[in-house]
Amino acid sequence: MCTDDCWRLRDLCKVFLFYFLMMMVGIPVLFNLIETLFGLDFAKLVGQNVAIISLSLVVNTLTCLYVFYIIRAGYNLPLRSVGLTIDNWKTDVWLGLKHYIVILPVIIFVSYAVNFISELFGISPDNQEIITKLLQEESVPVLVFMVFFGTLAAPIVEEILFRGFLQPVIRPTVGKTKTIIISGGLFALVHLNAHVFFQIFILGLLLAYLFELTKSLIAPMTVHLLHNSITFVFLLSYKQFLKGHV
Repeated sequence: MCTDDCWRLRDLCKVFLFYFLMMMVGIPVLFNLIETLFGLDFAKLVGQNVAIISLSLVVNTLTCLYVFYIIRAGYNLPLRSVGLTIDNWKTDVWLGLKHYIVILPVIIFVSYAVNFISELFGISPDNQEIITKLLQEESVPVLVFMVFFGTLAAPIVEEILFRGFLQPVIRPTVGKTKTIIISGGLFALVHLNAHVFFQIFILGLLLAYLFELTKSLIAPMTVHLLHNSITFVFLLSYKQFLKGHV
């Protein structure tokens, strides 16, 4: 993991600016570019959900490649400087699982508490966009693609960005504890859903702590993939339950 001779805050700002601009502006531009170059309405051709997730996957891949370019070309550092190493991977996986088993009941409790308070004040929460699309989608191949993106692709990219790339930059300035809090807070904020902010924040704290503890992305990736997998299993089971009672 990077310690002293690390990339700078300006590099971090450039990467996150690139990521958000591509997600907010780049995807519509890519839609128009495909239609202009090939005369194809990509969304109609493959379906809205597949089109959006495919281009999101492209954006995530480009962002990771940008990070790797900065690390290798800008600072001549190995990829292990962002925690991409399999040293002690068995220990890290087991460590991640043990911590997640402890934290999961807390996340579930907070989720119930948020739901209770929301109902108490008559607030109807909005689902995250991918959850809404998952519950509405009927095509099995599309559902498989959505699950792949949500349980594998997105967690890997998010861990590289929020743990491997973000934390080494801010740690020397604010220290480990504040680094964990900032990483967890930003991780929760970018999901753009107030209803699940605290649940994601708690998860983010765990992921950031595991990265600081192990100096590797293996433990946080393991937890992140597992958490998203459990969430998708629950949602797909709920979807089947609804179909059986409609």
